[in-house]
Amino acid sequence: MTPTSRTGAHRVVIVGGGAAGIELATRLGRQRTFDVALVDRDASHFWKPRLHELAAGLLGDGEEAVPFLAHGQAHGYRFEPGALRGLDAARRTIDLDAVHLPNTDELILPPRSLGYDTLVLAFGSRVNDFGTPGVLDHCDMLDSPAQAIALRRKILALALRSAGDPEKRIRVGIVGAGATGVELAAELHHAFNDMHRYGGLDSASKLDVTLMDMADRVLPAVDPHTSASAQRVLEDMHVTLRLGVGVSAVEADGFHLSDGSVVPCDIRVWAAGVTGQDMVERLGHFELSRDKRIVVDERLAAKGVEGIYAMGDCAYATTTDQRSVPPTAQAAHQQANYLAKALATVARGGVPSPFVYHAKGTLVSLGVRQATGELPSGRKSVIPMRGWLAKMAYVSLQQMHRATLHGWPRATALWLADWLRNTTLPPVKLH
Repeated sequence: MTPTSRTGAHRVVIVGGGAAGIELATRLGRQRTFDVALVDRDASHFWKPRLHELAAGLLGDGEEAVPFLAHGQAHGYRFEPGALRGLDAARRTIDLDAVHLPNTDELILPPRSLGYDTLVLAFGSRVNDFGTPGVLDHCDMLDSPAQAIALRRKILALALRSAGDPEKRIRVGIVGAGATGVELAAELHHAFNDMHRYGGLDSASKLDVTLMDMADRVLPAVDPHTSASAQRVLEDMHVTLRLGVGVSAVEADGFHLSDGSVVPCDIRVWAAGVTGQDMVERLGHFELSRDKRIVVDERLAAKGVEGIYAMGDCAYATTTDQRSVPPTAQAAHQQANYLAKALATVARGGVPSPFVYHAKGTLVSLGVRQATGELPSGRKSVIPMRGWLAKMAYVSLQQMHRATLHGWPRATALWLADWLRNTTLPPVKLH
């Protein structure tokens, strides 16, 4: 919607303003060769790896949001609000739903179509419920800032109701012992202790967190030593681990496990696995993987369709050894950087080299002062990272994302603003 349309330029439409989409829009918008439009149903970007902090109350509403309108004006792309509802690959157009004023029927924009020369799909994924009965009815998820804020409000309401009642426990069950589940469990422990210090509420001693997974260890995708390090930290926080057992159903009283036991919970969070968005099947045109992600070739082009690329969590790409590229922020960043160069090459009539994913390691936050992770060593082993050094590296990832979007001067100013805010305000948002 910002007035940056460039007549005669190659039209690139990017659907999805997550880490991959907004980074690509920022890079292409700086090139006069392209007329770039970014489409998203939300008005702002939020970096998904920080959703667990928003849910735990360590971030306030809007603190990390990047408004697409203002950012697009500053970086040479225009923002087109609306949800994707249709695609005509032959005519090279997409259809967008109407846009209404939030929580009302008041129309802001009618349904409309956008034409493109190149379309890039980057609309992300959603949590996979694996068809488990009751998940959609009884569980909170962390796919969006709105879901994270809703979860935070539930947790705060429980904390307020339990204040002053020594018998009232706060029971939280989390399914999925990957990075999201582990980080949420650790941040909740930290947040409850800070609620006690700053808000006069009960401490983490009244918090019962149970982390469940079919895998036999937490963080099953990383080296066993890294997994064991994270598990020790969680156990020190008195997080209960139920590993090697599946969830057969979810009811209002808690999680019913495959071994016949029940984990009673006041709050139930599902953070197990990812799958493609449901609407990708309705679009047609695409070859899909088993988990409903768009299959792309070695240049991230959607197979069987001309002029369309996919990246980030919605894309099923493979590495040189035919393993699937993981749906992570680092993969999204690498793909956005690749496509910014590849599309420029294609616009000049050239053929870009294939995309090569480089695994840069794993970092998992375990509270305000510590993290765990590993770096590739070039051999079969990995280089472990623990404690405050790993936490500093983890925080630096956020800063690098900010620098990609805003440049280093503004990213540094935002870091200083964070530091000042944290020294003057309570670390947990009790609202």
